[in-house]
Amino acid sequence: MNVPIPPKREPHYIWNEDHQWPLDVCASGLIDTLCGFVSPPIDFRGDASGHIWKAQQDKTSARLAFTSDKGDGHIQLTVDASAWVRAEVYISGELKFRAWVEEPWEEKEFWADGADGVTPPSEDPPGRISKRGLWLQLKCAAFPGVPDKGNGYWDVEDVTINF
Repeated sequence: MNVPIPPKREPHYIWNEDHQWPLDVCASGLIDTLCGFVSPPIDFRGDASGHIWKAQQDKTSARLAFTSDKGDGHIQLTVDASAWVRAEVYISGELKFRAWVEEPWEEKEFWADGADGVTPPSEDPPGRISKRGLWLQLKCAAFPGVPDKGNGYWDVEDVTINF
């Protein structure tokens, strides 16, 4: 896979825009939030079915491990120098795709390498995670190598009730 290239604009984080927190602090907070979605571990289903959990976390990075019917692997989360959170998905040790995550509001949004980071009017960003982490959806066209089931999207949802 190519060298990581964050989107062309600065990331948007609600805590930066509302409270002027530094972008890198906001990015670390986003990693905390993403880790919290899978701690305790959860089961998921959709275009892949399996189990995911937080395997490691520090201030600027984390590793989320998973087992699934599509292969076992991990998601490496890292605060990039650009203040974007870089998410790299590995299956059986092979990097399958990379996304750049931000938290402009309640939903988390993610973009492919080198994206412009602009959502066209009346459209959703290329990748989204619900505000409580109960589902994830991405547009296959924006992420080469992600299998398209025929409707242009790839998605999974939490099947563990976390109340």
